[in-house]
Amino acid sequence: MRRFLKLFRWYYFFGLVTVFLVLVAVQQLALRIDFLNPFEQALSDYNATDVAFQIRPPQPVDTSIVLVNIGDLARIDIARQILILNHFGPRVLGVDVEFRNEIDPPTDSLLEAAFAQAHNLVLFSKLERGRKLADSTEVWDSLRRVLPRFAQHGASGFTNALTEGETPFETWRETSAQEQMASGWVERSFATQVAGQYDSTLAKKFFTRQRTSEIINFRGNSDKFVKLDVDDVLDTLFTPETIRDKIVIMCYLGANYNALTWDDDKFYTPLNPKQIGRTAPDMFGGVIHANIVSMILHQDYIDEVPEWISLIIAVILGYLNIALFAKIDESERYGLWYDLITKFIQLAETVLLTYLVIVLFANYNLKVDLTYSIFVIVLSGDVFEIYATLVRNLKWRKK
Repeated sequence: MRRFLKLFRWYYFFGLVTVFLVLVAVQQLALRIDFLNPFEQALSDYNATDVAFQIRPPQPVDTSIVLVNIGDLARIDIARQILILNHFGPRVLGVDVEFRNEIDPPTDSLLEAAFAQAHNLVLFSKLERGRKLADSTEVWDSLRRVLPRFAQHGASGFTNALTEGETPFETWRETSAQEQMASGWVERSFATQVAGQYDSTLAKKFFTRQRTSEIINFRGNSDKFVKLDVDDVLDTLFTPETIRDKIVIMCYLGANYNALTWDDDKFYTPLNPKQIGRTAPDMFGGVIHANIVSMILHQDYIDEVPEWISLIIAVILGYLNIALFAKIDESERYGLWYDLITKFIQLAETVLLTYLVIVLFANYNLKVDLTYSIFVIVLSGDVFEIYATLVRNLKWRKK
């Protein structure tokens, strides 16, 4: 018990406070140095948990979701695709296409007729001009939808990526079930609407989690879903069982499913093979929506440890490090080797914590943010050395 009580000393406590003050100062300095911005943009979006998606076992194909590529089809050909798909009886038809402007009346009439025949139709919408209220609640001023003549035949769901408005290297990791409009209207996400039309019970379970944002548990890219290219649908090159009673998501998948392109509707995800110093974006928006739908239907969610617990872990680890480094500094035997010993300990702790984050995420669908802990560990050795020298000099001057 005495040894345990000896661990608590004001000397250690103020050393820990010094480390946190330096951490805050470094963070504020980095935000104000312009020449660091390019590096900050490239590195700030990196997340250690992204590695978990790279190393976990391959996920099975979700055959309940069918991706249909619209490519560069004209509106009349998209209408033909929908009419053909309707004939084979999908349970839900989601159309991630913006039909905002009118074109020639015959074509629009044909597309409206195709929408009218669809069962459980979900159409495109997009939230615009987001802002935060005084209580930090985020609201959106406007909602862009398809033409009213089309919108009347189905529900709408927003297709926004939560990364929009950030850096060009931003990764799409999270989604939200719904967003609040300034008018009071609540708009559900495209994926939530699709999942709800397919199985309302599972969609309700998603809402009961009551998260402002949800980490997307990616099943994989388009190869983890059934997919049909433009001509596969127009020439009916599929069996009826491919479509019947399935979720069909019509979206843009490019001219080639595997092309490394920089399309407007293509995003970075944790599945990108190169997380720092990026290659081309790796996943189309429609495929990301399919991943979210699959996550909801399989209830394969990722839970997060609250931030306050992460902060407490950082404080505890920081205090223990300070106590250990103080013992090393005061030791006649090890004091001369202070820098070498502390650097080795810091490196080992950083590797161990990073490994722990990845294992918990990959094997238990649990995200633990140990960023504070890692930064405190990295700073503790050098900052404590400065702190200890300062304390010794002050004592010497008093004597």
